[in-house]
Amino acid sequence: MDDRRARYRWLRWLTIWGPTGFVTVAETVRYLYLRYVLSPAEVSLVAIGVTLLAAVGFSTYVFSVISRLEQERNRYRESMLALRERERLAREMHDGLAQDLAVLNLKVHHLRELAAGREGSPPLAESVDETQSVLDHCYREVRQTLYDLRAGNRLSNGFWPALVAQLDEFARQTGIEVIWSEPPGVKEIADQAVSVQLLRIVQEALTNVRKHANARHVIIEWSHDAKSGRLAVRDDGTGLSDAHVADGQHFGLSMMRERAESVGAEVKVVTAPAQGTVVEIRWPTGEGGELHRKRKNTLSG
Repeated sequence: MDDRRARYRWLRWLTIWGPTGFVTVAETVRYLYLRYVLSPAEVSLVAIGVTLLAAVGFSTYVFSVISRLEQERNRYRESMLALRERERLAREMHDGLAQDLAVLNLKVHHLRELAAGREGSPPLAESVDETQSVLDHCYREVRQTLYDLRAGNRLSNGFWPALVAQLDEFARQTGIEVIWSEPPGVKEIADQAVSVQLLRIVQEALTNVRKHANARHVIIEWSHDAKSGRLAVRDDGTGLSDAHVADGQHFGLSMMRERAESVGAEVKVVTAPAQGTVVEIRWPTGEGGELHRKRKNTLSG
């Protein structure tokens, strides 16, 4: 980080003083030497040629430095996003899978007591049922986590097919009805970086619905115009408080915003207790791109 800042400072001073220094040196050489050995026309031609070569060389160098700095910045941002993603997964495993395994360990301990015939233990059938329930929940959590981790690999056929597959899987896993409709003329997203981040944001929003919203329906809305695209995930669940939205650390909201900012997009969360939540994503679009075929469907578990 310090090295990159030092190079930014160097580039700034070079941009300010480089052309000034070149003009000063060139004019000094012309005044003290060239005007005595060359004709005025020849001096002008030499000045034009040297200025052209210097401008091309200087511009090429400056833009190459800017390009390298931008690549390093993007790599740093991606590494930070990956680190945050690992932290999120660790937190989810701690809050979900780890606690379930602790409960499972306790249930196995009860089963051992039953097997030993200890008095005061819960009935065997009840303990077995509870243990099975915890195991089923653990299995679903692990399966969902693995599915989420592989979300980016499903973009080979384009963003919209990947999104539809994710919605289908979400509906099948949770039993929550997912209602979505695609307006005519919606364009495929050509930029893979934008596609990956949008898919991850939707994934995070659906994870919040699955874990916290107690919703019965999720509505997916998308649209676009000449300047931007819009994608919204709307649920009819319990909603969030203003404090949670402002804090941003709860429910992965800060991660959504960082992912959006990394590709020039914007995330807006509209929610209220007992009134559901809307996660809206807007991103800049360009001209062109293959039109995705019209579809309308309702997915339900």
